[in-house]
Amino acid sequence: MSLRDQLKKANLLSDKDQRRLAHEARVERKEKGHEQLEKEQQQKQQELAQLQERERQRIQQQQKELDQQRAQREEEAAVDAILAKASKAGPGAVRYYFETADGSLPWLEVSPREAQEIRAGQLCIVTQSRVGAHDYRLLSLELTRRVARLRKEAIVHAPRGVAG
Repeated sequence: MSLRDQLKKANLLSDKDQRRLAHEARVERKEKGHEQLEKEQQQKQQELAQLQERERQRIQQQQKELDQQRAQREEEAAVDAILAKASKAGPGAVRYYFETADGSLPWLEVSPREAQEIRAGQLCIVTQSRVGAHDYRLLSLELTRRVARLRKEAIVHAPRGVAG
């Protein structure tokens, strides 16, 4: 339904005004000619296509940002789970001393194999609690690298280059 028909139906446009507007539209079409009208129609379609493309790009950008935020939240949850599941150093025959960022020298009682793996850089020492608390756990090098991307402060002892 055209705008003119809608105005007529709402009693905002009299019959006389409707005839006058229809006559003006016919005169305009005749003056412009068929080619000019087609050109204007194509221009309107191009403008509409450009608007739709910009809107599509805006929606894609928003979706991309939402996906990145979701992936970030998922990675943070995964890192929390990794730290929660990190194994505690078992009672062992070897005391492994290491230096923390604050300069203290805590130690863990570990098995000879765990001590060897820590020295070789295969196991790292992490904490899931606040800085200064002495609740240390052992974590594989691969998982420590993943943790280092989001929580460098959780890594207490690792080979150079892992925690940045």
